[in-house]
Amino acid sequence: MALILVIDDQKSIRSLIAMVLKDSGHEVELAEDGQRGIELLKGLREFGLVITDINMPNTDGNEVARYIRTSQRSSIPVIAVTAFPEEAQTELFDYAITKPFMLKSLRETVARFTGDSLQKGIARRGVSVLEKESHSEFSTHTE
Repeated sequence: MALILVIDDQKSIRSLIAMVLKDSGHEVELAEDGQRGIELLKGLREFGLVITDINMPNTDGNEVARYIRTSQRSSIPVIAVTAFPEEAQTELFDYAITKPFMLKSLRETVARFTGDSLQKGIARRGVSVLEKESHSEFSTHTE
């Protein structure tokens, strides 16, 4: 399973995403803002996926994605998870999910980028799809 970096300034969101990813067998590293996320990316750990919020203090998710795209690790898939999809510079991201979202959608999206499903290879940069669920809060449905 993949090592996934989750960057979000809201602790509850970081914890929820981490729980879902760990339940799926992934190793997870957490960062409270983009600045800390970039510090972790500069380290020795090899991340297989980055999931980042867009609107954060200090360094936002667009800056994190721009750092990745101009680094030696430019092939790391980056998923934006945001309540403000209009703020995402979509050319920097492989995929974007709009908050609130279904946990099932998160699992399926991560599986596509980590090779955990038969849909391996479907996701590609430039095919960013913003997905809006009609739920007012995070769902724990596993359908």
